[in-house]
Amino acid sequence: MKALILISAFLLSACSVLPEQVPVDLYQLPAPTLQAAAAGPRLSTLRIDRAISSEALSGSRLLIMTANNQFQAFPNMRLAAPVPLLWRDWLLDAFWRDGRVDGLSAASEGLQSALELGGTLRAFQVDYSGAQAQAVIQYDATLISTSGRQILASKRFEARQSLDSVEVSAAVAALGGAANQLAAELIEWTIQQGQQ
Repeated sequence: MKALILISAFLLSACSVLPEQVPVDLYQLPAPTLQAAAAGPRLSTLRIDRAISSEALSGSRLLIMTANNQFQAFPNMRLAAPVPLLWRDWLLDAFWRDGRVDGLSAASEGLQSALELGGTLRAFQVDYSGAQAQAVIQYDATLISTSGRQILASKRFEARQSLDSVEVSAAVAALGGAANQLAAELIEWTIQQGQQ
């Protein structure tokens, strides 16, 4: 009985030693604002793969690049998914809204498709290294023919959007704006290259 009381007392005292958890806010990128495209060239199928990224960009923290090329993270916040997955799902939504691909899927679904869009996400952060804070997205896209795993085309896309303030919500909104700029170019390029 004494042993049980001692164990209980120890467990209760151990609980008070643990630090209190700080609440974490979850953020999602704003939905794409792209409008349905007018009639024109279309693709029958396209699957989008999860982007390759550095270890720094593979998590769910929103990073800040400082003037000395050092990464920091916004405190007490997380993105709703790891960055490469968040980016893939956001691109899927953008392609759906554009409407020029008849059959869209994520590569992880394992569905057949004539074309696959993949690439490397080289930047997805807020850059404080210059005079004006900017959200930066840089994506090296690769369009692949799935029948022979042959590269049809590749191109680097980059978009920047200035921040209105230093608040987390402003950073997320600016990333959404940069994503819209980049996606507009990426979708046009994908449709054109896929036609060839």
